[in-house]
Amino acid sequence: MEPSNQPSSSIPSDAHVVDRVRRGDVQAYGTLVERYERAALAAVLPIVRDLHAAQDVVQDVFVHGYTRLGGLRDPSRFGPWLLRAAEREAVHASRRARRMRIAATPTDDVDVGVETGEPLLSDERELLLRSVRSLPAHERVAVSLRYFEGRGVHDIAKATGLAVGTITKQLSRAIQRLREQLNYKDSESWKPRTTKSLVP
Repeated sequence: MEPSNQPSSSIPSDAHVVDRVRRGDVQAYGTLVERYERAALAAVLPIVRDLHAAQDVVQDVFVHGYTRLGGLRDPSRFGPWLLRAAEREAVHASRRARRMRIAATPTDDVDVGVETGEPLLSDERELLLRSVRSLPAHERVAVSLRYFEGRGVHDIAKATGLAVGTITKQLSRAIQRLREQLNYKDSESWKPRTTKSLVP
């Protein structure tokens, strides 16, 4: 079932929610968490390749994001700001985990470059998530809200403070980039309709 494109007057913009949080409405931050939690997880998963570790990273990012919200110059850019922070923290977490594996290696016979256990993501899923990560920040937010969160175009426009036409163009460009990266021959018919299922 395709996400609805109908407008929703109840969707507050990121800027409005950030302003409420800065004014002391702590509970309002939950709106941003709900809005970007799956998108942040999708950004982190291809880097750490472990669901539990990715969830820990996302939780830490939202906690740190709350404490650093005062430094966000443009509240309407909360989405791109958060996803960049999530990717940076995921890289740090991956490096820490690798150092711990190396330190815990009992003998030189163990190949420390190989992950223990089965990877969380299939090659196809990881390729798609990495392709989404490679999109420009504004397109990645639009794709994340549309296909990870299932929001309609009007809701995305409301949340980001952008015009509906701008969101439509961003999604169109993003989908074309994904088609090219994933080498889909039937590019006109392909859309990432199953993207939401990639994120637990």
